[in-house]
Amino acid sequence: MPRFDQPLGRSAIVKALGRVEQLVLGEIQNLSNGHTQVRLSQPIAYASPVMIDFDDERLPGEVVYCEKKQADWLVGIRIEQLLFGLANLSSILNLSLED
Repeated sequence: MPRFDQPLGRSAIVKALGRVEQLVLGEIQNLSNGHTQVRLSQPIAYASPVMIDFDDERLPGEVVYCEKKQADWLVGIRIEQLLFGLANLSSILNLSLED
């Protein structure tokens, strides 16, 4: 996984996958080997499985902490893998289905 030690400030959509799905728009604060921190407007429960989508990347992971920070929440997520190039993959699959 690429290593970014500086804040990213990228917009992201975080989807909590559980009994009740939760979709929250947030901002990636940092991303490093196996972990990321996202600033959200609402909390996500500890140990919740999540899917983070930003740019052309998808990060499946699990919440390892969630703490109140002023008006927002900082959510730490352990990343299981990095999926990138999703737009290209989608194009390839669409071409394949058209044949």
